[in-house]
Amino acid sequence: MAETTVLTRKKELVYYGDDFTGSTDVLESLSLKGKRTVLWLRIPEPSELAQFEEYSCIGLAGVSRSKDPKWMNTELPAVFRFLNSMNPKYVHYKVCSTFDSNVSKGNISAAMHIGVDIIKPAWTSILVGTPKIKRYVCFGQLFADYKGEVFSIDRHPVMSCHPATPMNESNLIQHMKALGSDNCVSLNLSMYHLENTSSILSDYIRNEKVVIFDTYDAQSLACAGALIREHSQSGTHFTVSSSGFEDAIYSKDTDIKNIAIKSKKRILALSGSCSLITSAQIDYAIEHGFSPIKLKVSRLLNPSERSSYLDEVTGYCMSLLADDISPLVYSAKGPTDESLSLIKESDCDSFDQILGQFLGDIAVQLANNKMIDRLAVAGGDTSGYCLQCLDVDALTFVAPFCPGVPLCRTYSRKNNVDGLEVALKGGQLGGDDFFVKLLNGEE
Repeated sequence: MAETTVLTRKKELVYYGDDFTGSTDVLESLSLKGKRTVLWLRIPEPSELAQFEEYSCIGLAGVSRSKDPKWMNTELPAVFRFLNSMNPKYVHYKVCSTFDSNVSKGNISAAMHIGVDIIKPAWTSILVGTPKIKRYVCFGQLFADYKGEVFSIDRHPVMSCHPATPMNESNLIQHMKALGSDNCVSLNLSMYHLENTSSILSDYIRNEKVVIFDTYDAQSLACAGALIREHSQSGTHFTVSSSGFEDAIYSKDTDIKNIAIKSKKRILALSGSCSLITSAQIDYAIEHGFSPIKLKVSRLLNPSERSSYLDEVTGYCMSLLADDISPLVYSAKGPTDESLSLIKESDCDSFDQILGQFLGDIAVQLANNKMIDRLAVAGGDTSGYCLQCLDVDALTFVAPFCPGVPLCRTYSRKNNVDGLEVALKGGQLGGDDFFVKLLNGEE
């Protein structure tokens, strides 16, 4: 692991994303506000950091969303020490705007306590609502859109039955209490325009409370952002939030616009997501010319078959790409796919990693043969393992693609990977035309 280093230029904001797709979400939010940002996929060496000295924001993409508190206690201290070494104004532990986690997987409270112990911030906030992707917090309750209808998160058709971290509590104070934090308070909408709002927040801070902010539209984002900025004039502010945090604190900054994505002859699409939204995107892509490759989970679960199966799938992808046909390799379509039952019956605790690395190995072979220059990956855990296989060192922003999912450029010491364009999406993001639009561009 790289040694901790202090840069000569103080960074404005640094962050760690608890999965890769969420990490690129923050990269997009900052970049669109004109903040030069680089997202690292590992703790970089001092010489590597020096190449991005002029960048005001630095991110680190992680996988803690799928890990237990024991892993967090081992791995996150070095992460927070690295971030804190840059003497930033804001340190952001980025979580999904669905806020899904449980005691043993992706525990947000456990991560927050580790960060507080190391950073020793002036105070800590939680801002989850992200209106641009239709996630809202009102009076401390979390809501999310599904196909044009808004549900409380504990009744959401997808998140209430998420296969790994189902949300059965929409009250964020109660959810954090269940995870291990009993010092959270809500600064809610009714308080935003009181004469003593600032004093209320000051009292919360003085009493070492973790403050949860309501955000449901541009105005409430701006109010929350103004309050956070006002009370972060000294020391380091630590936040455990979605990308709504950047939208809030930089709400006065004008978005960069008119960046078009060019079309490609073909792309490689990979999916380890089992969400209904990704399922619809797969169907739409197949209807519009993508060639589907449904993975045989039984062969992935069998170590003796995995290598030969990789060669088969990769060879088929190569033949498709040679004919300018875009392959779409996926493991499941929706939460009721039969393959998920097979995985559950296998008692394989590391299947997410096996799948992500398998898909990543496909991308590696195709990149080495110069068959692809744009890659789409669906699924937070899948994206992380996939890019690790590709030996991507860092990402920068190219263009906005859909809310929460930017098109990015890779930096790698491997020439065949350096400069590759990638779009990493969480299971709940993007319209039905996600893959097709990434192929056809927006010109």
